[in-house]
Amino acid sequence: MQGFLESVNSVIWGLPMLIFFLFTALRFTFKSRFFQIRGFSEMLKSTLGTILKKNNEDGVSQFGAFCSVLGACIGTGNIVGVATAIYSGGPGTVFWMWVSAILSMMTAYSENYLGIKYKRKDKYGNISGGAFSYIENGLKMKGLAKIYSFFCIGSVIGMGNLTQSNSISQSLKAGFNVPEIVTAIIVTLLVFIIIKGGIKRIADFGTIVVPLMTTFYLIISLWVIFKHREAIIPCFINIFKEAFSFKAVNGYGIYKAVRFGISRGVFSNEAGLGSSTILHSQVENVSGEKQGMWAMLEVFIDTVFLCTFTAIAILVSTDYTALFGAELSIKAYSTIGTIGEKGIALLTTVFAFTSLTSCSFYGEKGVEYLFGKKHVGLYKFLYGVFSFIGCINPPKIIWTFADICNGLMAVPNLFAINVLGKEIEYK
Repeated sequence: MQGFLESVNSVIWGLPMLIFFLFTALRFTFKSRFFQIRGFSEMLKSTLGTILKKNNEDGVSQFGAFCSVLGACIGTGNIVGVATAIYSGGPGTVFWMWVSAILSMMTAYSENYLGIKYKRKDKYGNISGGAFSYIENGLKMKGLAKIYSFFCIGSVIGMGNLTQSNSISQSLKAGFNVPEIVTAIIVTLLVFIIIKGGIKRIADFGTIVVPLMTTFYLIISLWVIFKHREAIIPCFINIFKEAFSFKAVNGYGIYKAVRFGISRGVFSNEAGLGSSTILHSQVENVSGEKQGMWAMLEVFIDTVFLCTFTAIAILVSTDYTALFGAELSIKAYSTIGTIGEKGIALLTTVFAFTSLTSCSFYGEKGVEYLFGKKHVGLYKFLYGVFSFIGCINPPKIIWTFADICNGLMAVPNLFAINVLGKEIEYK
């Protein structure tokens, strides 16, 4: 099964998909006249500058949506995802993650601009927005919107559930020697409790957890890097060297570096998948430009900023070819002692759980769109079941499945925002 999934994954994330992602990101970068660079200060002013602003008691705040989306990205994507990228594609993947993220800031802006523009109230009185809405109402292609919804549910199960729950069980086993079955039972029960409360409870949970855990993550990452500071310059030299090396080193080379740099970057920040538009569209009384800038900030913080700390910490402290996923991250951070080993295991657990709960909302809206609100209860039950399954299965097969689902989800979304691109406006 692993071999079959890897064959499928190599086709989906082949050269055409990489070109599609980069073309879309470059198109909106040039169309906006490099807004992610020239408008960086405006982005900060319009996002972090209004961080305490609330909307109304029925909707979620911009900061709540921001923390929920960031919570869905940070953790497995930043800590475990970076480790799997380096293991699979070598140090050169870090450079291509940077390139992909900086360019994809405009992809994130564009899809969220459209998500706000085309959001509607559904027949239940709830906000229906995001990629479903602009594919149906913008493109006038309801069939494609349904296909996207189906792939979205698959991606939520793969990326949002199985990889997150698996990372939790692997981290707790490596860091605290907790048996997978014990983790599976506890995680499943907690998932049921959080997601039963809906988007408000999910957003409130993320607003509390994300800022605190991000601060702790930065502290121990800087500690690891400082301890191995003599390896920092050689590390950066190696990143740039292998990013453009056509001669495979340890089985790597430029193609693998580009492939895993982009695919893991997408896993980390979700730009191009359209998933973040589902949460951002729940914010009331906000313009597409402002919500687009929140999405840009998420990509920057998640991949350009935070992923770099994990990558450098791994590359300066340990052999990146020896272990995979959570075990590699924990090995790197354990070089500063117990606080690093236990701390990164705990961080991965909490962030992955935040991702697990936040991503459930994407699938919930997909189920609503395809089957109606009456099936949401069944979906939430099955979501908890899948979190149990993710905790007790091998990590490699789960990560490959998640990559496949992400690629399938990206195709209709990238097509839609390219066709509707002329409608997107910038500051």
